[in-house]
Amino acid sequence: MKNLRTGLWGIAVLYALLSQPALAQQTRKFPEDSRLGNLTAVSFPEFIINGQSFIMGPGGQIRGIDNLIIMPTMANYSGLIRYQLDMTGYLQRVWILTPDEVKEAESQGQQVPAPQRRFLFF
Repeated sequence: MKNLRTGLWGIAVLYALLSQPALAQQTRKFPEDSRLGNLTAVSFPEFIINGQSFIMGPGGQIRGIDNLIIMPTMANYSGLIRYQLDMTGYLQRVWILTPDEVKEAESQGQQVPAPQRRFLFF
């Protein structure tokens, strides 16, 4: 009986270890009306994307690279994102992109915004 329990636990652990890489390689599906952008500054509720100021609307969400919700007051990221506006022009959703998602967007022919040039030596 003890050997059976040990064997079942071993199978469960093996299954859990083998399923992790498969879950990590799943790509997110973004809505058709979402756009690529370069987020340069966040001062909640204001976000500057591609040099244009946007305000986060009520119920807006920010999703990290692991697709978990990030609290807007904790969002201090700058880089490539995908964003969606609601019908009134407020930010509805913001997704922080992984390097694989950026490459996928480029391979689909979408124009990835270039980062802003910095002056001086940084």
